[in-house]
Amino acid sequence: MAMAKQTFGTPSPRPMTTMDDEGKAVALRQACWVYDARRRDIETKFETELSTLREQYLSEVLNIHSAE
Repeated sequence: MAMAKQTFGTPSPRPMTTMDDEGKAVALRQACWVYDARRRDIETKFETELSTLREQYLSEVLNIHSAE
């Protein structure tokens, strides 16, 4: 028995080539949701790493200026 094509973790009820306008709208909303979720995750990781790097840099600058 053949499996349905996987789309965003759920089986697609029909081939993408025969999708009606409503199906296209649903697929587009799902694609946008996945994009936004991944983008937010990447932005959060970036901001966390940037904050850590900034703290390390400022600590090193303070050590340099405090050295006699």
